[in-house]
Amino acid sequence: MADQFLAEQSTWTIAQIARTNDEDSWVMLTRDGKIVPIPGEKILFTSRPRVALELSTPKELRIAEPFSLKSGDGIVYITNERVIYLPATPGHGFRSFFSPILNFTDTHVQSSWIGPWSWGGVVKPVPGGGIPMDVPRIEAKFIFKDGGHSDFQSKFEWLKERLHHAQELGMTPGQNFEPPPPYDPNTPGPSSGGPGAGASSSEVLQGSADQHQPPQPSPDEPPPDYVEAQSQAIAIQYEQRAREEAERQ
Repeated sequence: MADQFLAEQSTWTIAQIARTNDEDSWVMLTRDGKIVPIPGEKILFTSRPRVALELSTPKELRIAEPFSLKSGDGIVYITNERVIYLPATPGHGFRSFFSPILNFTDTHVQSSWIGPWSWGGVVKPVPGGGIPMDVPRIEAKFIFKDGGHSDFQSKFEWLKERLHHAQELGMTPGQNFEPPPPYDPNTPGPSSGGPGAGASSSEVLQGSADQHQPPQPSPDEPPPDYVEAQSQAIAIQYEQRAREEAERQ
């Protein structure tokens, strides 16, 4: 703990000396207020309006200039790259907040007997994210006044798990981090050829007899391990893409 404290104090001191205007950059927006995505970025979740945000330095982090900021109303987004918060009324001191998904640690949900649910965690700041770079880490708290915290948490944890998996495989995450397609019982299965291709005469006769049988109802639920199989297929696609990129280099 002492080593971590000394390292963070050193980081703060160096940042104060070499401070630049990088912290004045923000999330890029169009004229109508929509997010301008970075290359390959795709929005996967958009919250309901009236999400509040509270940013503050942890109490155990002793720095000369503690940082704190509050926004009472806004919208939070999850993309395949980062979490983005846009206040409903941007000001000169705060126009947006963002952080890469994997920069969040110790995330958790908090409930209240009389108030709305909230979700938060510890964040490592990045240039242009809305937090001064001389702050080693920050506590972020999103307060969902109109509900929706569970959907946000589910999407965040789902994406973070896949980003960790891609990182372990040495892959660069792309824009295809999306849930597997919903199960459709009417989707035809794989075929190895035309009718009767490679089949014996007895199989052909059996197939002809089956045509006179009433059709069996399709199952309403996906088969066992459907989601896992779809996720593995996506991982294989990323591995193939990584190999192809390596071969082109």
